[in-house]
Amino acid sequence: MQQNQCADAADNLIRLQVLIVAYGKKGIESVATLQHPKIKGVEYLVSWQYGDDKPIIPPSLSERGDFRIFPTDTRGVATNRNLVLSHASAPLLLSSDDDVAYTPDQIQSVIDTFDSYPDIDFFTFRYSSSVAPREYPSRSFSLLDKWPKLYYVTGFEMAWRREALARYDIKFNTLFGVGEYFCAGEEDLFVHDVVRNKIPSRFIPVTICAHDSDTTCMRIEDTPRFIQTKGASIAIMHPATWPLRMITHALRFSGSIRDKFNYCADWLKGVRDLRRLNRKRTKQ
Repeated sequence: MQQNQCADAADNLIRLQVLIVAYGKKGIESVATLQHPKIKGVEYLVSWQYGDDKPIIPPSLSERGDFRIFPTDTRGVATNRNLVLSHASAPLLLSSDDDVAYTPDQIQSVIDTFDSYPDIDFFTFRYSSSVAPREYPSRSFSLLDKWPKLYYVTGFEMAWRREALARYDIKFNTLFGVGEYFCAGEEDLFVHDVVRNKIPSRFIPVTICAHDSDTTCMRIEDTPRFIQTKGASIAIMHPATWPLRMITHALRFSGSIRDKFNYCADWLKGVRDLRRLNRKRTKQ
């Protein structure tokens, strides 16, 4: 009897939790529609910011034993990512959104990657998209080294060992991301903290999911709010060189001299707002 109970416990051991953030009725319905694959050792955690809607969980999710839903009346994607992270307990974690689809083989490839690289604690991968396809480096590389030109990380491409990041108390900056003060950038700063703490990290050229819509940055790129956000995030990541980076970005910005001047003005506003908000946080 005792041996059977031990075998059942081993069968139910959760190795990987997929951390899904959802917003509003549309978000939770999207999660239900995607029909995430049922995989042994995998559990889906959903932090659902239900907004102005009543927190009614779709039956197709509430009836699944591999799903746990956590309704919350908070706002902001970084806040939501931190909330779902606070519910995590598995050794391996995969960040996700409410409009990301997986196949069983893709989820398994994440687990296999951790097994293949026992000394690496943080991974970034690729995603596919029929709407906005991306170019990726063809080779694997350490995120602690110089990145290939134009490479960047999207939130649902990241996976990590829970204990490694918890050791450094790495969380998402709640000033950044959709619904926060600055409109994007929460994943950039998250990865920056990982690299800054020299956590062993690696990009793996393996496609782990599909995201068949454009990303937030694609929709708002080059708007004043996005430029302000870029200024604030780069001031955090490159505190000594952000003024030179601002000038370089402005010179590359299309448009007239006046447009380039306005670009710098927006960037500087982002830096000033960041400093003001940080001072306010310090006083609280």
